[in-house]
Amino acid sequence: VFEGKLGASLYTNRDVVVDLKSFFPATLELVTVSMTLAVAVGIPLGVVSAMRKDRWQDHSTRVFALSGVSMLRFWISILFQLVLAYHLGLLPIIGRIAPDIPPPTDITGLYLLDSLLTGNLVALKSTLAHLVMPAVTLALSPVAQLMRVVRASMIEQMRKGYILTARANGMPENLLVYKYMLKNAFIAALTIIGLLYGFFLGGAFVVETVFSWPGMARYGVRAFIYKDFNAIIGVVLVIAAAYAIINIVVDIAYGLLDPRIRLGAEAREA
Repeated sequence: VFEGKLGASLYTNRDVVVDLKSFFPATLELVTVSMTLAVAVGIPLGVVSAMRKDRWQDHSTRVFALSGVSMLRFWISILFQLVLAYHLGLLPIIGRIAPDIPPPTDITGLYLLDSLLTGNLVALKSTLAHLVMPAVTLALSPVAQLMRVVRASMIEQMRKGYILTARANGMPENLLVYKYMLKNAFIAALTIIGLLYGFFLGGAFVVETVFSWPGMARYGVRAFIYKDFNAIIGVVLVIAAAYAIINIVVDIAYGLLDPRIRLGAEAREA
């Protein structure tokens, strides 16, 4: 492991490290876009649901959250392919980029970023079109989970004394909600974001298989099918390393968001 030699893959006949370097960027790109969508949609929905507690907005978002958690990803994937790609012809069914469009110059391995860095708008447009369905499919469950966590945290914050004091002093509601309440409520959401990001780096097997996405998860599926032990070990090691790194980043982010965590030890010593 420390020498970076994981042996040869029985399926591709290449070094496993070379395979992982080739397939991991596709999974990283898919998961990053999915989690970005989840954060951009889930957190605002959670705020709206909490601020409109027990009203129709709250009930609607809770139904959406329940549906997002309950629906199976492989079923949603196939449904999107049938409706959006096959019947309506709006999006490509499978793949990462159109077969007749050459991939952008390999700089980072992330097609979106490489297309932007090289100014390849044709590849950028094709990559975005191919990302929509798998990214949305992967993002539905995180959206629901983030919405529920943010809603519960925001409701808890509304009951605290500093909120009542700020409202009594006439602080504008938008400033109170988005600068103070949401910042404190985001601590719980940050844990979910970190765990889900690490999980989906290795848990996107179904989505990558259905959409023929050439990522590490699909590579892992083939490794399991062909009993490619070297490749299986390589995929598991990458997933474990990703979990460890993401948890470290989340712990650091805790201290940046909440001074009580960052200064806790100093306060106790004083």
